[in-house]
Amino acid sequence: MRPAPAEFAAIRATLAESPLFSDLAGFALDTLASCADCVTVRGGEALFTIGDEPKALYLVAAGRLHAVLPNGQITGHIGRLEPIGEIGVLSGEPRGATIIARRDSLLYRFSRESFHAFVLDHPAALLAISKVLIARLRQNARDAKLQNLRQTRTFAVIAGDASMSTATLVGSLCREFSPFGKVARIDAASIDAALGTGISETPCTTGPADSRLLEWLSRLEASHDYLVFDANGSAAWQQRALHQADRVLVLGRAHQLPDAAHAAALQSQQLRAPVDVVLLHTHSAAACLAWRQAYRAQGHYYLRPEHTGDIASIARQLTGRGLGVVLGGGGARGFAHVGLLRALDELALPIDLIGGTSMGGFIAALHAFGYDWRSISEVLRETFVKRNLLNDYMFPRVALIEGKKLHRRLIDIFGVTQAEQLAKPFFCVTTNLTKGVAMVHSEGPLADWIATTMCIPGVAPPVAYKGDLLADGAVVNSLPTDVMQALGRGPIIASDVSTEGSVAAPGVEGPDFEAVFRSNGGAKRVNLIDILFRVSTLTSESGVKARAARADLYLRMPVGSIHTFDWKLLEQIVDKGYRHALEKVTPERALFAPL
Repeated sequence: MRPAPAEFAAIRATLAESPLFSDLAGFALDTLASCADCVTVRGGEALFTIGDEPKALYLVAAGRLHAVLPNGQITGHIGRLEPIGEIGVLSGEPRGATIIARRDSLLYRFSRESFHAFVLDHPAALLAISKVLIARLRQNARDAKLQNLRQTRTFAVIAGDASMSTATLVGSLCREFSPFGKVARIDAASIDAALGTGISETPCTTGPADSRLLEWLSRLEASHDYLVFDANGSAAWQQRALHQADRVLVLGRAHQLPDAAHAAALQSQQLRAPVDVVLLHTHSAAACLAWRQAYRAQGHYYLRPEHTGDIASIARQLTGRGLGVVLGGGGARGFAHVGLLRALDELALPIDLIGGTSMGGFIAALHAFGYDWRSISEVLRETFVKRNLLNDYMFPRVALIEGKKLHRRLIDIFGVTQAEQLAKPFFCVTTNLTKGVAMVHSEGPLADWIATTMCIPGVAPPVAYKGDLLADGAVVNSLPTDVMQALGRGPIIASDVSTEGSVAAPGVEGPDFEAVFRSNGGAKRVNLIDILFRVSTLTSESGVKARAARADLYLRMPVGSIHTFDWKLLEQIVDKGYRHALEKVTPERALFAPL
């Protein structure tokens, strides 16, 4: 049955926007639109399941869905104008994944029979589908992930308790999203003004009023790049707003524990959309983990009244434009990271989140703690050049030094700060020597984790934690771009200062068992620390190529001639890093710059 005129016009307009069908002639679009049925899938419902017969393909008019593979892995996030089930319809094979709606979604359904008849009459449609499938196969995983991040288009903001107003945060998000596209702010009053008093109270069940509201919201989504729902209002409106969101933001106060009843009420909504908490950071952040646990939040953000840049950073991260910086491990070679921070500062590229391993973890923590690149240089100079806190040598039963001096120094710098208290998202990586795996630390005592991520095996003793022994993160992951990518906030710059080439005997043919004990043509003698660091990171550095591929810009810093403990070369190493970063980042600035 041909759709009603208004419905037909909406379907045809959506087909004309879709890359799958946009090249078709007008009469072909008319034919295809007449074959479509409108299907509403509620958040959490399955469109079809693994093994089902491929009876139809679908086009997303509004909403967001994802695929669940046979192993339970969630993949293939599907947004507006994207097809679903086209491979099964063309091949005739059973469905290879279960498709779940992440939020209430409107789809256009084309039965297998009608679509087959259509492509026989319009072979250009089959060619268009083939081009889209080929483009998907050619797209590398990094680009696909970044593109998927930027498909997050609808947000709902809800207060963590009844005394809080969401209006200011909603308005601020709309303002910050506007450089990235057209934004619509939606609340219960705007719904009632557009569709009639009380329409916002319509329950999320089938019926004429529900269909009318869903169609209106779908048209709004089609004409805007971002929708921001203020979920403040009645229970029915809250449910509607939350089930229209790709992402839910819970507004709370960092110095108060969450309201358990309010959190339970949100959990009862059985949302598929990820939840984050936005905490008004006016006092301490001691309650941060409680907020995250209460709402099963994937992440948290701090909104400090005195820091105007916080809301801009939140907006960038929510829309897949947050700049993440990853700093690798390498002892004194890591000073080059400070040069990168200087270059990014001069290029007006704000860092939204940061993480690293070993020395990279220390510098990342200093940046997240609030130090600029100049202050970081001074901290490093005081710690490693002036005071040489790595000289508490002991009988080498488990390591060369005790490491107590450095740990005390880190406590002096960071105090009792917990990693989750940092205004800027941060992580560092350690190696669990007991289990042979990497551990990621984004919460807990900051000074302790930085001390642990810098414990080079053989140089400093490993740290006991929950029955296991932890050491330098560079042993298993010297450049943790995988951790940053998993956070899903935006493009990544990775700075690599690994030890390749730092342990060598240039010009020696050998075998020469004495070469390491003498100077060779003015080259620096290899020392025990370099050997220990190189040996402990061999496995990790063998995977650097794969980790570099996860970065949108990979910087191999020119510090191969620097030894692990060349602390006195601080200024020279920082300058090397700065010049190299400025040269490499400047041509790519547009990829990372906020609009």
